[in-house]
Amino acid sequence: TIRSHLIYMRLDRLLLLSGNDIPFPGAQLSIHHPTIQEIAWVGEENFFSGYQTLNISKNLLSEVDKVDLDKLTNFDILIAILGEHNAVMQKNRACVIMVLGLLFPQYQVSVTRDAIELQLENGDEVHRLTKDNFDEFQSIIRQLFSLEEADGIQQDFNPEGEMSRRIAEKLRQRHQKLAEMKQSDTDVIDVIGRYASILAVGSHLSLVDIFNYTLYQLLDQVKRLTLKTDYEIFIQAKMAGAKDLKDP
Repeated sequence: TIRSHLIYMRLDRLLLLSGNDIPFPGAQLSIHHPTIQEIAWVGEENFFSGYQTLNISKNLLSEVDKVDLDKLTNFDILIAILGEHNAVMQKNRACVIMVLGLLFPQYQVSVTRDAIELQLENGDEVHRLTKDNFDEFQSIIRQLFSLEEADGIQQDFNPEGEMSRRIAEKLRQRHQKLAEMKQSDTDVIDVIGRYASILAVGSHLSLVDIFNYTLYQLLDQVKRLTLKTDYEIFIQAKMAGAKDLKDP
């Protein structure tokens, strides 16, 4: 049933907090849970761009725009966008491959007309992302990175194809509120680094240790630190005689 499928797609919080690799039954392999240090190797801008492209959804479109896309899956749209030949989309294609390299570090990544192939270097083992397992893959990475709660960055999608243009416009709208940190093209993207720095100061932890966290662990700890700080401020205000305070 649909309900049981949704339950199956929901990852256990303990598994996410543990930093362990995540089972991906649809492709018969596991997804590596990259650390902050590993994400830093590809760079934040490349990571955000690759993640947002992989997270593409035609549900972002209005009903009018969806008419021509009725028979297409999110994977079909992704493959179409990755096939664009303009410079911006070629850069996004490279970012997608970088992110997939983080998630499947033992495999070589290649894009074909109907699949994203993951092949071991010796060629003995090949797995594929296809329209049949892509929804499951998207569900996993959304939970893995939990970026809905983090400050984000608007990407410069500028595709030439009409279908790609529609999707790109919705992506821009969706991430507009998350783009406050980027006021100009010269601004440095510093989302994950800023969170790591906040946690290091607030929790008296070493940045070296924090860089071994996964993004899920980092965001969870920052959230907990914020709740703890709010509570301490609340207690101090009450002790100072403040009235009508809202419980944190």
